[in-house]
Amino acid sequence: MAALLLSRRAWDVTVIEQSRFPRDKVCGECVSAMGMGVLERAGLKESCLEAGAVKLTHAVLHPPGGRAAVLPLPEPMWGLSRGALDALLLEAARRAGATIRQPARCESLTTAESSCPILRLRDLTNNTVEDLEPAWALVADGKAALCGPAGRAPAVTGDFGVKAHFELVAGPRDAIELFSTQGTYGGLAAIEAGRWNAAFSVPATMLREHHGDIAAVFERLAGSNPALGRRVAGARRVGPWLASPLPRFGVLKTWPRHVIPIGNAAAALEPIGGEGMGLAMRSAELAVEALGEPGGFRAATLARAYSRLWRVRRAGCRATARVVASPIWAEWAAEMLRHDTSFRGFAWRAIGK
Repeated sequence: MAALLLSRRAWDVTVIEQSRFPRDKVCGECVSAMGMGVLERAGLKESCLEAGAVKLTHAVLHPPGGRAAVLPLPEPMWGLSRGALDALLLEAARRAGATIRQPARCESLTTAESSCPILRLRDLTNNTVEDLEPAWALVADGKAALCGPAGRAPAVTGDFGVKAHFELVAGPRDAIELFSTQGTYGGLAAIEAGRWNAAFSVPATMLREHHGDIAAVFERLAGSNPALGRRVAGARRVGPWLASPLPRFGVLKTWPRHVIPIGNAAAALEPIGGEGMGLAMRSAELAVEALGEPGGFRAATLARAYSRLWRVRRAGCRATARVVASPIWAEWAAEMLRHDTSFRGFAWRAIGK
């Protein structure tokens, strides 16, 4: 998104992408209203709909032993796989004039007060290495490894995100369903081509107990929540299980000179709110606007804009995740959500809806 918007402003842009597309990625694969707003302003909403994005109008919370709470979303969200969305965005950037280096990996980023960033780039097709010296480096590595303090990534959390695609799920295609499981949580949401995305947060200890067998972990989770068990009883997995560490950290206070983090390189919150892709694209939009300011780029101004995006959502999503992960608290929350409209409004605001 950043490459697309900068290219449209006549910047000379190079995208360094280490993966070969199309590729799958650990993600809830729900685009929030914020994300759809960015896509619409970029002229890409219709392209997403043509790619098969599924309109999601409700959320459903399933505690393990109680009645589900069915809630209309304040604004629709859209289910679309990262394989489809990322390829669509990359092609749009290419058409806008960006140079695409793919597959290629940025292996290091060094900065000095008096010079441009220096990127060490490895071409993964022939293993050659070269150095690039752009005026600006926008980092979207998803974990702040290249732009954190002293070039270090924030501490790991001990939790992993796991996901896979399924078909023949016995559930709605217009809802995001959240399931409280054994001390953790996850969800099902429809995506294109008649599939559902199953994405769950699980502790590393649970993965170790099952020797890294994610299918066995999912079977255990499905057995702990009857509604989830019913949804997937006749379902068929289409594609591999994927796992990735879940980052959680606030907006970085300082960035290296002429380096701008975007998306999860800038901050990372609990994924329960389905806001990750929306925040990533909105942060790209904000970064591009900041680079075009008449008075010049001001890192502190952009950092404040980032804080407004992430601050309330970060605390609210973390608290919500703790509630949903607890069977007792999840049943209480479902009861409150069914009957108390003021609590419902508070819950939506807490996760940024």
